[in-house]
Amino acid sequence: MTADAWLAGLEADVPGEALSAELEAWRDALPGALREVANRIVSAGGGIWLVGGSVREALLGRGENDHDLATTLHPDEVLEIFPRALPTGVAYGTVTVRLTGEDLQFEVTSLRSEGSYGDGRRPDRVVFGESLHEDLSRRDFTINSIAIDLARGLIHDPFDGRADLTAMRLRAVGEASERLGEDGLRLLRAYRFMDQGDRGVWQPDAALANALIEHRSMLEMVANERVWAEFRRILVGPNAPAVLERMRIDGMLSRILPGWDADLAAQHALEAPQDDVAACRLVLLASEIEHARWRRIEHDLRALTLSNRERGRIMGLHRLLGHLPHDEAECRRYRVGAGDLLESHLCVEAVLRPEQSRTVREALAALPPLAAGPSPLVDGHALASATDLPMGRRLGQLKSWLHRMQIELDLGEVTEVIGLLDVIDWKTSDPEAWPGPQWP
Repeated sequence: MTADAWLAGLEADVPGEALSAELEAWRDALPGALREVANRIVSAGGGIWLVGGSVREALLGRGENDHDLATTLHPDEVLEIFPRALPTGVAYGTVTVRLTGEDLQFEVTSLRSEGSYGDGRRPDRVVFGESLHEDLSRRDFTINSIAIDLARGLIHDPFDGRADLTAMRLRAVGEASERLGEDGLRLLRAYRFMDQGDRGVWQPDAALANALIEHRSMLEMVANERVWAEFRRILVGPNAPAVLERMRIDGMLSRILPGWDADLAAQHALEAPQDDVAACRLVLLASEIEHARWRRIEHDLRALTLSNRERGRIMGLHRLLGHLPHDEAECRRYRVGAGDLLESHLCVEAVLRPEQSRTVREALAALPPLAAGPSPLVDGHALASATDLPMGRRLGQLKSWLHRMQIELDLGEVTEVIGLLDVIDWKTSDPEAWPGPQWP
């Protein structure tokens, strides 16, 4: 036996077919760390198969960095073999295996036979077993129910998932209504798997399409953080607009974001920074909700358990909607006030107000950096000395007003800013009416 050989573990209880030459080449190029994990499980008396996304992506001719394994060993046995492993989902049989000196980690899950799903979220009980067929039969979609015996070079596909990959079709394992009725999260997983990137949008077969509508109320049984995690993956998908349209037709989108009813046509034209694409898509969905009703948006985002950063960016972008500068002075203030939301805001405005946003982009491109940068030149102490005003709200409001004028006029010297005190009415006017540097 050579060092790079795969050890053969227990045989599967489901027929297998020999790997194609392409899949053999793919298997031989898999990470050595994966082979070590598999071989150590076999040496402990277990059966081991590669399952999940990496198998599906390999059959589609695409790479996948995450490699999941299914084994006949129980979680406690896996933890005993791998001292650095993490019991990430041990109650459901999943252990995250890490090897000393390796950056890669692998999810190893015990073969399972699950009972009913009483709450529509999790199985009532999990029974570990040795049947690969039974484990594959409890999975959601046929394209995710394919396993590979890496040592024997066999592919196990009892539910014809490869045929569905060829037909670019999404089909449930067994009865679609039964599969979706077990776990409400499978509804969103179905919409996510419709998006197959450069292979387009795959349609569900009739049984699955009907089940998605029949069981849509089950989404209410799923924890909000799980809903958001899955929905976010839909929003960042290459074909998100088409999937969102399908979700709206099926009545699923309104269950996640009731009242976010903006026209979805704008979603097709959106080109946003990858880090902000989910935020931009949500802002477009909420673009017909008035600014005065921002608390409604914030409530819905909090209910979905978005992080503070994600929620803040969405709220910030929504606040900026419809507020584009009209002259050079406003462009300077917009550039400072929008901050790191500027590019994403312009991307959203490009599909809502294309001509105006194009004009603003051109104006910003021609605008030199501020002479003194975005920070105020005059601090509170210097302003108090120049005006004899005591520290307090009036002084703070005056400082903000001067900061605004510094930005709009692109002043670069303290004396220039202080000189503005001679031309603005700060002595008798109401400080609550004084404008600040914020945008809008």
